[in-house]
Amino acid sequence: MATKPLQLLSFMLNIVFSINYKLRHEYLKKILIPFFLVLLLNIPSLSLNIAHADEENYWKQNVNVFNFSCTDGDIDCWIDERNALEKLPLVEYAPLKASEVNKKHHICVSFPHLKDSYWVGVAYGIISEGRRLKQKITLFEAGGYTNLATQLNQVDDCLTNNGEALIIGPISSNGNAKQIDLIRAKGIPVVVLVTGINTEVDANSLQSFVNMGYTSCKWVADQEKLNDGKTNIVWFPGPPGAGWSIASHQGCLSALEGTNIRILETNWGDTGKAIQLQLVEETLLNHTSGSEPDFKYIVGTGTTIEAAVGALRARKLGNKIKLVSTYYTPGIDMFIKRGLISMAPSDQMISQATIAVDQAVRLLEGKNMATSGRPEFNNTGRITEHVQQQILIVTPDISDQFNSSTTLAPKGWSPIFSVD
Repeated sequence: MATKPLQLLSFMLNIVFSINYKLRHEYLKKILIPFFLVLLLNIPSLSLNIAHADEENYWKQNVNVFNFSCTDGDIDCWIDERNALEKLPLVEYAPLKASEVNKKHHICVSFPHLKDSYWVGVAYGIISEGRRLKQKITLFEAGGYTNLATQLNQVDDCLTNNGEALIIGPISSNGNAKQIDLIRAKGIPVVVLVTGINTEVDANSLQSFVNMGYTSCKWVADQEKLNDGKTNIVWFPGPPGAGWSIASHQGCLSALEGTNIRILETNWGDTGKAIQLQLVEETLLNHTSGSEPDFKYIVGTGTTIEAAVGALRARKLGNKIKLVSTYYTPGIDMFIKRGLISMAPSDQMISQATIAVDQAVRLLEGKNMATSGRPEFNNTGRITEHVQQQILIVTPDISDQFNSSTTLAPKGWSPIFSVD
C-alpha cells in the first residue's frame, strides 16, 4: 500500500522540530534544517512515485461479458443465441489495485497439466497477478487429462491446508463436478478458467471453445468456399471428456454445416506431445499413400499442429497439406512466422488467468465484480460474472503485428508453483 502524503509530512516536521530543539551547534543546524526543508518540498512528488511503484503492473483489458452467465452448469448456456459471440457486449475490465485489497488470502490453483506451453502461459498469468495483488498462491498440476483422481486429491490437499478459494481448469466437465459442489457447500468460492464444468460455480474466466473451434473451422471453410468440389480435412479436437475439447468439436461441426468441407477423420486424444504425434503419424500413414493426400487440412489442438509440422516435413508434404490450430502457443507462434502454419486463433490465456485471480480476491472480500455481473442462465436468481477474451486471428501475413503479451509467457519463463 502506498505511503500517505500526510504521514510523510508529519514525520518530517517532527524531525525538523526535534533537530532544531536538540542541536546546539549552529553549524549542524545550518546544514540539516535546509536539507529536511528540501525533502518537505518534494513530498508530493515522492508520494506519487511510491504510488506509481505500487501499481506499476496495473492493467486493463476489453473483454466480452456473457449476457447470461454460464455458471450454473447447464451446457445449453454456451449455445444459447442470446450468448452468441456477436451479441456479447465489449466491456473494459479494470481489476483491483493492490492498495484496494484488504488482506493476503491463500488461493489454490489446479491445472490438468503443464505439459504444453498453453498451460505454461496460464501459469504465468496466475503467478504474476498473485504477486501483483500480494496473494498466497499454491499451484499444482495433475500430469494429464487421464489423471482425474490426481487432480481431485490435489484440490483436497490444498484446501485442507487452509486454502480459501479455488481456481480450477477441470480435467472433466462431469468428473470434477461433485467435488466442486462439496467445496462450495463449505462456503469456499470456485472460479473456473479455460475448461468448463457442468455444475454451479461462482465466476468464469474462460473463452468459449465452441467459438474457438468455430473460428478455426470457419476460417478453413472461407478459404475453400470458391472451390466447386469437396475439401477433406482431418480433425483433432483434443482429449475425450474434457469440456473445452467437446465444445471445440461442437463449434467446428457448426461452422462446417452447409459448407463444402468434409471431415474425413476425427481423432480424440490427450494433448501430450507424444500422443498427438502418434495420432498424426497414424493419420498420415493411412491417408497419404497415394500420389496425393486424401485431405488438404489438418485442423486441431496446438500440440497436434506443432507435431504435424515435423511430420509433414519428414514426408515432404508441407506444400500439399495446410495446418490450422484451434489455439495459440509459442511453438505455433514460431511456425506461423515461418509460414509453416496457415492460421491460429488466440484466446489470450494469460489474461484469462489474471482475471481469474482478480475474481477470486473479489469473491473472498465481498467486493463487486469488475463488470458488475449478469443474471445467471436459467433464471436462478444469482448475479454472477462470466467474461471471455476477444479471439485474435493470426496468419503468417500479419504475425509480425501480433501483440503476444496476453497470450505467451515471456521467453525462458518456467512455471513457479507457489507465491507467498
